[in-house]
Parts: sequence; C-alpha cells; structure tokens
Amino acid sequence: MLPIELLTKIRDLQINSQHSFFYKGLFPSSRVNTVLGLNRPDDNIFFSLSVIYVLQGLVGVLTEEEKVMVKEMEAALLPNLRYYTNKPERNSYNFWQKSKGKHFPNGHVLNKWSKFQLPDDIDTTSLAQMVVGASYQDALKTKRILPHYANLYRCRIKNGHKQLSKYKAYSTWFGKDMPIEFDVCVLCNYLLWLHRYGFEVNENDQDCISLVVETIDESLYFQSAFRSSPEYPKIEIILYHLARLASITPFVDAVKAKLIQDILLVYDHVEHPYAQMLLQSALLKLGVKRNVNRQSILQYVDTYWWFTAGLLSVYSNTQVQRVAPKSMFHFRFVCPAFNYVLVFENMLLNKTK
Repeated sequence: MLPIELLTKIRDLQINSQHSFFYKGLFPSSRVNTVLGLNRPDDNIFFSLSVIYVLQGLVGVLTEEEKVMVKEMEAALLPNLRYYTNKPERNSYNFWQKSKGKHFPNGHVLNKWSKFQLPDDIDTTSLAQMVVGASYQDALKTKRILPHYANLYRCRIKNGHKQLSKYKAYSTWFGKDMPIEFDVCVLCNYLLWLHRYGFEVNENDQDCISLVVETIDESLYFQSAFRSSPEYPKIEIILYHLARLASITPFVDAVKAKLIQDILLVYDHVEHPYAQMLLQSALLKLGVKRNVNRQSILQYVDTYWWFTAGLLSVYSNTQVQRVAPKSMFHFRFVCPAFNYVLVFENMLLNKTK
C-alpha cells in the first residue's frame, strides 16, 4: 500500500456527519474489556488529537496532496475541542466531554456516577495545545498552574516506582482530590510541550526530566511497565514515547545511548508484528536502522490498544496495587485511525531515514 492510499484510509475513518454517536471531525475509538465482555464506542478527544499530532510532525516530508489532506482533517477536528475544555484560567482539556454524564460514554453504569468523571489531565492538555497551536500566553496560563499538581506540593505519590517518589514532578491529573500519579509517557508528552513553547525550565520541570532520565538509566520499565506508565503499560509504547522525546528535545541526551540499547534488546525478542513496527519507528527516530516484516502489520490496526484506563491504578493500598495491573480492572482503548497513522509514520520514516 502506498502512503497516499494509507492516508486516504485514515481520512475516510474521520466522521463526516453528525448523524452518529460521534461528532463530525472525530476519529472513532472504542474501549474494551475482554474479561468482562465489554466493547463500547468512545468519543474521547485524545485519539483524534494524537492522529493530528503525528501527522503535523510529518508535514515536512509529505507531498502537496498529502499536506492538503492533513489540513482538511485538522480543520474538521479542531471545532470539537470546545466540548473538552474545562477551566479557562488554566486552559486545560479533558479526555472526555465535560458535560454531565459524558464520561464513560455509551456506558450503562459508570457514566451515572459523577465520582467516575475524570479530572482534566496534562497529557490531553499538552497534545491539544500543540495541535491547535495555542498562543504562548495561553500556554503560559497552564504552565503557571502546574506546580499545584506536582508531587510533594500537597501530598506524596504512593504508587509507581518507589525510588522516583523523591521527585517534584507533575502528576498526570489536574484533580485537587486525585492521588498523585507518575506516568513516564505522559511526562514525555508534557516535555514535548515544554520544548515546543520554549518555557524556562523550573524546579518541577527539571524533576520531570530527571525522572525520565532515571527511568531510562535504570531501565525501570523492565521491572514493571505498569508502574512506569499506568496509562500506556506496554514496553514498546513506553520506548516509542521515550524515543520520540529523545529525537525532538535535548532533555535525555545523557542517556540516549542507553535508550537505544534497551530498544534494541526488546526489538530482538519481540514477536508481535505491530509492536516490532513501533520499535523500528523508535529506532529510526534515533538514527538506527532495522528491518521489520511488514506483511501482517495492517491486520492488527483494528485490535491493537494504545491506551488503558486502569480503574485501580491511583490507589496505594498494597493489596489493591497487586491486582491493579490485571486486565479485569482495565478498559483498553483502540483507535484504528491512530493505528493506521503509526503505520503511515513508519512508512515515511523508512523512506527518509
């Protein structure tokens, strides 16, 4: 399949009518729990932002026809962001729509309880502001409020890797009553945002960087992918995020060689074709070439999950922490358009690197 054919397929997955569960301009996704037999259409903004973020990063190597298609997809998506914004004084965004009952969309139980409504998060906010091209001043509003949601500001993190609890890094969540949670992939996206806007690195930012550097230096994701990244607990996804950060910013230059070594280690043993493709993309971003079997990759785009909502991941009780990684307590999120975008990116990286 040619890149233009794949991009056309991605565009065709974007909703072009409001006569559906999804708003016009969104890329459909679903949340799945195979243990409980659940599969629900999900109208989160996160995946749609992720699709456009990756495509925007490839504009420099696209044909004119492909650039036009990306601009059209971007224009169709952006009007939806108003449904996912929360407090204008901090310009933050939510994974789901903020209106009452819009969390766990298309569900039957959890969306009836306000206690299950997620607070805004740094991950979605960082992607949204980069995709929409928020002004420096608008982004600065967010930057100024972030220290209020850092570890050790009001409480100490009680889960994750214990050796990282010393860092005054940012929690994933803006929620005042939400426990502190570190996620190395979320912090990678935050640091991409920090680099994009050129903000001065403060104490909390430096601790975010130090946390990511120590995670790589000690290969903590090999101890537990879930403790390193409760939202993205797959080793290939963690390494992809770290490689993307290393390829765009200087923040982890000191451990870039170690990161490459770890990616190669996983690459040599991984069996899942889609996971191997992601690792190849990570290596290509870092200037290392490896071959990948592309024959069967596309058959996984409808099932490969990228993101998970762990219902127990923020709790510190020892017994709860033991069962928190179990699939029964997770909703896995699948977005075919985003999975196609990662294949599209891989094709272009193979052509240009």
